[in-house]
Amino acid sequence: MTGGRGHQDILLESNDADRRARLTRLLTALGHAVVRDAGEASLWLVDLAGEDWPPVSPAGLPALVLSDAPAVLGAAALRAVVPRGSDAERLDAAIRAAAAGLFVRAEAPGAPPGFAAAEENGPLLTPREIEVLACIGEGMSNKAVARRLGISAHTVKFHVEAVFAKLGAHSRADAVARGLRRRLIEV
Repeated sequence: MTGGRGHQDILLESNDADRRARLTRLLTALGHAVVRDAGEASLWLVDLAGEDWPPVSPAGLPALVLSDAPAVLGAAALRAVVPRGSDAERLDAAIRAAAAGLFVRAEAPGAPPGFAAAEENGPLLTPREIEVLACIGEGMSNKAVARRLGISAHTVKFHVEAVFAKLGAHSRADAVARGLRRRLIEV
């Protein structure tokens, strides 16, 4: 089983044999491997047609769901949900983000109004706080953020605390997820 940002061993589930074959070719071209055993997988990718709800993830694997159903797109319990017609770049980004422990949500036609920007009316972040949040989204430590932005680690800590408070976040990953939903940053 692999993890992290690179190659992923993916357990792929799709009821459509042709689509499964296309997804297998695409995932392989992106540098990932499609495996048959959940014990060998680092991520579970489920291709859902219609309003079907995904079954429970095998072996507690992080799940990436391909679906166009608004009810599925808004499901908070899922690690990652992207439209079925997502291009290779978006799919690969979602795979890598989900494997890194981030939550991924993408807008799709027919998604509930305000789905991707559910918290847009929250407190405004300053430009510096947005820069700090973007660095956190890249997985940087406070010291690395300080070096990149040319400020002290103490100042970074102050900005991180302000970001947490304004977004209502309880962790760095939570802050990044909330920043993504509000479209403050991009991955």
